[in-house]
Amino acid sequence: MKRHTPVFTLAALLLTGISLRVHAQEGMIHVIGTVTALTDKAVTVETTDKKSVDVVLADTTSHAKDKKTAVRSDLKVGDRVVIHAMKMNAVLQAHTVEFSEANH
Repeated sequence: MKRHTPVFTLAALLLTGISLRVHAQEGMIHVIGTVTALTDKAVTVETTDKKSVDVVLADTTSHAKDKKTAVRSDLKVGDRVVIHAMKMNAVLQAHTVEFSEANH
């Protein structure tokens, strides 16, 4: 039995984890607040500092409600959100939308 496999596997996992963390932060803009308006293509968020921010929802945007996979139609006005977005062609485009109901 090879003793090098567990060390190699651990090193590979650590390197992958570091890479994923850097990638998740690199170039991402975080929009945190409450949904004030919603269409099929965009969401407007009142941020914690009372600014209004519009974010485009793409077909590739992933959604999670209370840390479980969700769909765009689950998102409602009044929900609290954390949106990870990138600036694309002068607009913010959502990569992920994490949300929960306001009373949670």
